[in-house]
Amino acid sequence: MYRKIKTQLVLAIVAILLPSGLYAQENDLRLNIGIPLGKYGKFDHNYSGANETNSPSFIIQLEKQWKPDMSIGAYIGYAGQKHEYNLGFSESKFNYYRFGAVFTYELNNWLSEMNIAPANGIEMYASAKTGLSLETTNLSVSELDSGNQAFISTNKKNELLLDLGVVLGARYHFSNQFGLFAELGWANAGFFTIGTTFTL
Repeated sequence: MYRKIKTQLVLAIVAILLPSGLYAQENDLRLNIGIPLGKYGKFDHNYSGANETNSPSFIIQLEKQWKPDMSIGAYIGYAGQKHEYNLGFSESKFNYYRFGAVFTYELNNWLSEMNIAPANGIEMYASAKTGLSLETTNLSVSELDSGNQAFISTNKKNELLLDLGVVLGARYHFSNQFGLFAELGWANAGFFTIGTTFTL
């Protein structure tokens, strides 16, 4: 069942990203690869007295210019968390496989009209993201049977959740093709995201 869901997820991602690549022109695409920091909400589970481990999260976003100062695209991402408790005999694992669409509005021209445009080549923007996240939950608990023999009870669950959020971002280009970006908000499985940006 899980393998079937994973295959369907990969096919959905390809279906989202493929059209942008087919109609791409030179310098028409932007690729962002980022690491979200500071998990929140559904991506952050807290257990009292548990040892928490966060898996490395990432987000990959491909955008195509749509109109002046506007672009549309798609994203995929991952976030994971594990909690060990009961002296390590029990654990809870949460994995999120995320995918959806993104709309970005460049803010520099708008800010210039108010005489507050950022200096030094920094580009400001706001992005709205909407999509789905597949949450896979794996709960393992150490228990005793009627003969006082220890065994591991596992409970696995898959759930499709709404993925929705907005971020405020800034990017700086070291060349025409390469730069860095940072985003603050609720759209990347973390409050703060840093990463690299490529113009294709």
